[in-house]
Amino acid sequence: MDMSPYVRKTAAHAIPKLYSLDPEQREQLIELMEKLLGDKTTLVAGSAIQAFEEVCPERIDLIHRNYRKLCSLLVDVEEWGQVVIINMLARYSRTQFLNPNAGEVITEENTRKEFYGSSEDTDKEEEPEVPRKKTYTMDVDHRLLLHTCKPLLNSRNAAVVMAVAQLYHHCAPRSEVALVAKALVRLLRGYK
Repeated sequence: MDMSPYVRKTAAHAIPKLYSLDPEQREQLIELMEKLLGDKTTLVAGSAIQAFEEVCPERIDLIHRNYRKLCSLLVDVEEWGQVVIINMLARYSRTQFLNPNAGEVITEENTRKEFYGSSEDTDKEEEPEVPRKKTYTMDVDHRLLLHTCKPLLNSRNAAVVMAVAQLYHHCAPRSEVALVAKALVRLLRGYK
């Protein structure tokens, strides 16, 4: 690998083109991409993820090793790289973490009741239906993703804000999705 991050970024941009010209080189390109995904510079991160998304988006195992690093670099990556990374991390989150809203409230549904009830219903005392909540503990890595994306709601780039809004819509607990509203209203005010 070259010492200059600009050369590594350009190499990441070249990977999809090389793949389109010669798909038989896929395995060698994936090896190179694996090294680029491990790069610690913010300049390379967005380009490496874009190449990953175009050449081998199904290879989630390449992201496992670099997930925390990508989350920590996210705020410092250039804006269009942020969009690509957030979209990829949203897809990753939806496949690798539990849905925080899946078991929000569980109620035992009663069978159909007659409009005025029946004579059997009046004999016994009705117990009020109490919803039971499942306890859900969010994975630390899932929380890390939401925590690192939250400041990006204040981005000046509308695409970044929309990507974070999409991430929160699909991956955040319903109680946290309200955070997105203020950022979306700010976007609407800014455009005439």
